[in-house]
Amino acid sequence: MALSNRIPLLFAKPGSRVKVISFEGGRGSMRRLFELGVVPGEELRVVFNNAGPIVVERSGTRIAIGRGLAARIIVEVIE
Repeated sequence: MALSNRIPLLFAKPGSRVKVISFEGGRGSMRRLFELGVVPGEELRVVFNNAGPIVVERSGTRIAIGRGLAARIIVEVIE
């Protein structure tokens, strides 16, 4: 049985590549993420995750996501 490598985006390490699996949150949060292009199936690279907002890169564009919202984004670590 394989171990799951699904975690909240909040715990992804800088430099890792992740794939968005799902969201946990209300309509406002989902709408905000959709507007940013952070949708299930999208691959992101974590650029910064030490303090303050988490910075991810999607298709060459860097996006800052607050830590509260990042805790609601479930991702799968690719590498």
